[in-house]
This record gives sequence, structure tokens and C-alpha cells, in this order.
Amino acid sequence: MRTVRRWSVHGVGMLMLMLMGALLVLALVTASDTVGAEAAADQEFSAWYATTMEKVEVATNQMATAIENFDCMTVEAWASTGYNDATSALGELDGYSVSAELQPVQQHLKLALEQYKSACYYTELGAMQYDADYLEQAAGHVKSAVTHFEAVDASGLLPPAPLSALNRLSGDLEHATQVLRGAQQPGASATPTHEAPGYGVPAVLSGLLLVTVYLVHRRASR
Repeated sequence: MRTVRRWSVHGVGMLMLMLMGALLVLALVTASDTVGAEAAADQEFSAWYATTMEKVEVATNQMATAIENFDCMTVEAWASTGYNDATSALGELDGYSVSAELQPVQQHLKLALEQYKSACYYTELGAMQYDADYLEQAAGHVKSAVTHFEAVDASGLLPPAPLSALNRLSGDLEHATQVLRGAQQPGASATPTHEAPGYGVPAVLSGLLLVTVYLVHRRASR
């Protein structure tokens, strides 16, 4: 009877060891699956981010080019496109569940897109109403967006943001603000600085003429 009892205790011990081993394997498999799922989600998010940044870069460069050419209607059109792209991106952003490592980056991206959306809103208003204050607000929002995009880039976890295009737009908006304010002051001469690309005295004169024709056309169509 004692021999049987010793074997029974031994058998229970072996069973416990086997059970613990099975649980350990299950835990490792579950952890591996979780890591794999997070990696896949992060890769999907990175691909979405790259596509979103391409849209931001296109709209931003188009706005900058139009501002440099004093083409108010094109500025409006691309500012509206940028606003809509940012709105869609913000809605899609909330649908992504990323790893803990990417979550702070995701938050910076949300703030960057919100600032970019506001920049597009005020750019469109500034072009529509020929208003220097709105353009100045737009430039401020672009700068804020750049700060958050720089934080995203600093993480090294996502493709580069279009900082060059955003800085170009910010500079053009600031310069357009100066030109408009100079043109709107009685007796003042709106002479841009030579540092800003695309702006010279002939460009300013032709640009102001285009803007005047544009405003007359808008008022006549109302």
C-alpha cells in the first residue's frame, strides 16, 4: 500500500509539472500572437500615415505655389482640399489601435492634423476675403503643425513628414500677409523682400491686379 501511495504522489507531481509547462507554452504563444498583431497594426498605420502625408504634401505645395502666383481661386481650392483631407485623416486616425510605443506619436499626429486643418481653414478665408489677418492666423497654425510633425519625425517610427512643404507654406503666408497689409495702407508701397521666392515688384503689381479683378468678379457673381 505504501508503494502505491508513493507512486500516486509522484504521478500527481508529474501531472502538475506537465500542466505548468503547458500553461507556460500557452502564455508564450499568446504573447507572441499579441506582439505579431501589434506589429501588423503598426505596419498598417505606417502605410496609412505615408499615404496621408503624400496628400498633405500635395495640397501644401499647391497652396504655396498659388500664393506665390497671387492666384486666389487656386489657393481657395487647395485649401479646401487640404481641409477635407485633414478632416478625413482625423476621423480615420481614431480607428487605429497601435502599440504602446506608437501611441505618443499618434497623439502628436492628431494635434498636427488639427493644426493643419485650422491652417487650411484660415488660408481659404484669407484668400476668399483678401484678409491679411486670416492669412497670419493660417501661418501660425502651420507653424504649430510643424512642431508636432517634428515630434513625429523625431520618434523615427514613421516615414518623414513633409516639413519642407509646410515651412514653405508658412513663409509664403507670412509674406503674403505683409504684402496685403502694405497694399491696404493708404500711400504705402507694397515692396516685398527679396528673400521670399517668387515675389518681386512686378509680381506684386500683377498680383494685386489679379486680386482686384478676382474680387470684382466675386462681388458681381453674388
